[in-house]
Amino acid sequence: MTDFLHKLSTEIIRENQTVVLEDLNVSGMVKNRKLSRAISDLGWRIFRTFLEGKAEKYGRDFRVISRP
Repeated sequence: MTDFLHKLSTEIIRENQTVVLEDLNVSGMVKNRKLSRAISDLGWRIFRTFLEGKAEKYGRDFRVISRP
């Protein structure tokens, strides 16, 4: 899965000058018994870390917006 996240984050960063993510309440979503395993398996934190690092490396603008 890490390989997929690396490839996807690289593609997103290379194709866009600005990347904006919404700050999700992952800890709250994990409390839902039906969704907790699926959400935990997705690796949202790792993906965000990859995007942040690659945005800095390639000189792209990376922003995180708060939840409404």
